[in-house]
Amino acid sequence: MSNRKKFVRKTVNSIDVGDALSVIKEGINFYKIRQEEQTKREQIWSKRSVLITALNNEKEAILTYFELRFAERKGALEQFYIILNRAVESGNEAQLQTALNGILGVIQENPLKDFAEFKNNMANSNYRLEL
Repeated sequence: MSNRKKFVRKTVNSIDVGDALSVIKEGINFYKIRQEEQTKREQIWSKRSVLITALNNEKEAILTYFELRFAERKGALEQFYIILNRAVESGNEAQLQTALNGILGVIQENPLKDFAEFKNNMANSNYRLEL
């Protein structure tokens, strides 16, 4: 018999069955934990993807709100400046006061005051935005 075969037989005969079972149990436990951790990582990546999509949608809602809200403010300010110019040209004090009050009102108004309502409306699939 070769030395290699003698060594293998001697090693196999010297292994305690309890130790072998312990090694097998540890190996099974390792693979179980490995699978659980991989599942957790996949769940984290899935949640990450959902959050990124939600943030991108939120960004679009915010940009749309600002675009619409500031276009509305711009239109109002343009009209008040037209009134202001007419009032200055004609010397009409009442029109001048109206234009200045209107300009101040638009400037002092918080452009985000309606944002929560706008955001809720945009989240509603049945909502129709009317310009």
